[in-house]
Amino acid sequence: MPDIIEFPLPASSDDPHWRAYCRLGDEYNHELIGTTEWDETPTDALIQAAAETDHTQRRYLAYVDGEAVGYARVLINHVDDPDAAALNVYVLPRHRGRGHGRALAERLVLDTAGLTRFETWPLTPRPVAGQRALTPPNGVGAVPAEHPGVRLAQSYGFALVQIERVSRYDFADPGIDPAVALAEAERVSSDYVLHAWEGAADASLQDDLAVLKARMATDVPSGERTVVEQVWDAARVRRMDEQILTTGRLFRAVARHRATGRIVALSELVAPRSRPDGLIDQWDTIVLPEHRGHRLGMRVKAANLIAVRDALPGARAIITWNAEENRHMLDVNEALGFRPVLAEASMEAPAPLRRR
Repeated sequence: MPDIIEFPLPASSDDPHWRAYCRLGDEYNHELIGTTEWDETPTDALIQAAAETDHTQRRYLAYVDGEAVGYARVLINHVDDPDAAALNVYVLPRHRGRGHGRALAERLVLDTAGLTRFETWPLTPRPVAGQRALTPPNGVGAVPAEHPGVRLAQSYGFALVQIERVSRYDFADPGIDPAVALAEAERVSSDYVLHAWEGAADASLQDDLAVLKARMATDVPSGERTVVEQVWDAARVRRMDEQILTTGRLFRAVARHRATGRIVALSELVAPRSRPDGLIDQWDTIVLPEHRGHRLGMRVKAANLIAVRDALPGARAIITWNAEENRHMLDVNEALGFRPVLAEASMEAPAPLRRR
C-alpha cells in the first residue's frame, strides 16, 4: 500500500511535496484534454492558494517507492457551508488498479469525520456510442459508468445528482464573430447599457455584483444537488478580485438597466497572467430572472470575448461549465462557438462516509 501523507501549504513553491502535487494536477489535466494548455506553474498555484480566504483546503499525496502516484484534497467552504466538504482523488493511470485510490479515500474518510455532507465532481470524457453510461435523476446528460473516478465515488455511497457540460471556445474558430453577435443582441436590449473592463470592480459596482454572485448559487439549474445559499457583500467581491488578480487577469462585462441604474447581467473571464496562451476560465455568467428575454446573456458574453481577444491576441481558448439542463445558456454558448469537450459528474453522499 502507498504511504499517505498530508502536507501543509509550503512557504516556497520549491517544496518537493508541493511540486509533486502540482505535477499530478497537470497530469490529471493532460489526461482530460490531451494538451498542456491547462497547466499552472507551482508558483502561481501557491500564490493563489495562499490568497484564499473563503475556503479551507487539506492536501494529501500517495507515495510508492518514493514516487508521488496520486493525490487527494478536501475543500470546505467555511463561509457558507462549513459542515460539508468537496473531495477529490486522483491516481496516475499507470498506477491504477492497485488500491492507491482506495487508500487515499480511506484517509479522507478518517479526516472528515463529523461533517454532514460530501460532494465530488469527477471530470470525465463524454460518453461515446455503445459505452455504458450513467445518467442523473433528471435524465439530462451522462458520464461513462466505468470511469475510475465515478466508480470510486459510487463505492463510497456517492450518487449522481447532475451533469455539467464542459465546453471549449477556440478564438481561431468561433461560431460567429462576437462583434456581430453583440450588435444583434444590442438591437433588442436598448433599455440596458453595457460596461466592460479589465481588473477589479469599482466600488460603485460591488454591491450589485454581490447580488449577482449570490444569485449564481440559487438561480442556476441544480438538478438534485443540495442548494446552499451564499452570502455576498461588497467586501467579499473585493476579496475575490484581489485573489484572482494575484496571478490572473480578470475581465468583466455587465449590463446596467437604464431605468433603475442596477447591474442586472454579468459575465466574467479569468486569464492566467503568466501564460498568455493558457486556457482562460469562464467564471460566472448570469442574468437576473426579471431581466431575461432581452438577449443580455449573449450581449455580455460577446462583449467579454471581444475584450479578451483584443487584450490577449495570443489567447487560444476558453473553458466553461454549464448544467446540461441549462438549455438557454447552452444555446448562447453554442451560437458563439463553444463546443462540448468533457462531462462533469456532480455527486453527493450523506454522512457517515464509508465504503459500501
